[in-house]
Amino acid sequence: MTVSRNLIRTTSRVLARRNLQLGRITRDFDARLDQPDQLARIFWEIGRAADEWLSKQTLFPVRRSFNSAEELHSLYEEFLEMPFRDRSGGSRFNNLSWLYLIAKAMQPSVVIDSGTFKGASAWALSRAVPHADAYSFDIDLSQLAYRADGVTFVESDWTEFGWSEIDLTDALVYFDDHLDQARRLIEASARRIPVAVFDDDFPVTSFAEMAHDGSALPKIEFVLDDRLRECREISWVDRRGRHSFTINPEYLDKARALIAGTDRLPNTSLITGIHQTPYRIVALR
Repeated sequence: MTVSRNLIRTTSRVLARRNLQLGRITRDFDARLDQPDQLARIFWEIGRAADEWLSKQTLFPVRRSFNSAEELHSLYEEFLEMPFRDRSGGSRFNNLSWLYLIAKAMQPSVVIDSGTFKGASAWALSRAVPHADAYSFDIDLSQLAYRADGVTFVESDWTEFGWSEIDLTDALVYFDDHLDQARRLIEASARRIPVAVFDDDFPVTSFAEMAHDGSALPKIEFVLDDRLRECREISWVDRRGRHSFTINPEYLDKARALIAGTDRLPNTSLITGIHQTPYRIVALR
């Protein structure tokens, strides 16, 4: 069906009054290399970065060796067929690659995905360790676009699940749920989970767009920021108005005491052309 230009203009004007706008749905790799040799460079370069990082990191034991470039090429081919490839939020290829490689190297017995959304991270985790017990949580599963095999999808917060009968001492948890990351760190440590990966971990200088009116604060970067403890509050503005967040040094220190080690994963944006903030990975006490 053809939509007239006049209708598009009228709709755009109505949306503009509400600070909204029409836009095309675009997907990762809609524009991409098609020569096999050149395409392979993407996976070779990410694989080289991954192999170097995995060989030096001390946050978790590496229980399985593999050819990262080959694994990523296979992941890419499957990713192109996935319904969550669009750019409207959720995990994208760069970070999904790291999530996949970390899980495959660590070989956890349990993987936990907090923040299902369309199902991309659950897919990457379960694909990496198909024999692990995999759980994906979201308070609203209505956006789920792909239900990965072997994953238990639960419409609730991850802390409401009955973990008492499940050994989590070899688990990997991934948080992309737009909530207080210090809280998530404390919750994971209380359940004896050794390794956590966080999306949307931004420093004080660039957090505002992902603050979610303050519900996603503090970030792990805040926990690690000594200068922040000198402030009483931080404030920011967005389309909804002005917001503020009160600094609680004791709370930040409580979370920081649980961090045995941490790192920011290498940035592969210039390799793929997909620009996103790299994950934060934390080893817990």
